[in-house]
Amino acid sequence: MRERKGFTLIELLVVIAIIALLMGMLMPALKRVKQQAQAVTCKARVKEWGLIFTMYTNDNNGYFHDRPYGAEYDKMWPQYYQNYYSDPMMRCCPTAQNPDRHEAPFGTWGGMGDSSWGWGGSWIPEEGIFGSYGFSRYMLNKKDEPDYWRQAGVKRANRIPVFLDCLYVTLNPVEDEDPLPRENAKPGNEMQSACVNRHDGFVNCLFLDWSIRKVGLKELWTLKWHRNYDIAGPWTQAGGVSRDSWPEWMREFQNY
Repeated sequence: MRERKGFTLIELLVVIAIIALLMGMLMPALKRVKQQAQAVTCKARVKEWGLIFTMYTNDNNGYFHDRPYGAEYDKMWPQYYQNYYSDPMMRCCPTAQNPDRHEAPFGTWGGMGDSSWGWGGSWIPEEGIFGSYGFSRYMLNKKDEPDYWRQAGVKRANRIPVFLDCLYVTLNPVEDEDPLPRENAKPGNEMQSACVNRHDGFVNCLFLDWSIRKVGLKELWTLKWHRNYDIAGPWTQAGGVSRDSWPEWMREFQNY
């Protein structure tokens, strides 16, 4: 009778070890591919918001909305523009689309039980209103606020941020606000809400000329947030910031 051949235990262990080694080599590459795909999808969603804001302003004599105060705070943009979009996931970056996850850098705002909404829960969004992008308050049509842009069609609009990756529904940064002390810290000021490391040192941002591009985290301090914003503030190279001034987690990011 002819003897049947098969693998020995040692041969099987060698094969398993080789497979494990190959998987270990492939996993980082697969992770990078996934991150790149998420960044591309995020950029596409931000671009769609550019179209939404364009349609809205075209329908309103070129102006953005004027946010009411008080209990209607949750209408800042998710509901003001709801006639121009139907998919709620449009409000989320693909890296941050879980309404019950709130920690930086991947958190969303407005989920059930989200105590971070309204800086302590003073405003409660309607059920189902959540997202992980933020809208600049300086876009609002505030006639009596000289800092506000109010509408498109202004000079150097390609440096004026409208909409971007963010841990909060809206933001109105000022030039001397500190960055996040730790990468996963809870934001304590407006700029920290946008300084989130979702895309390898960058966030996706829509500008007032309706262009979309990646913005470096340190670059956030150089953008023209409002009409009197100092783009050479203390957290910029023009303002004299040094590499060691930045929190450790940001020091290797590109300088601006």
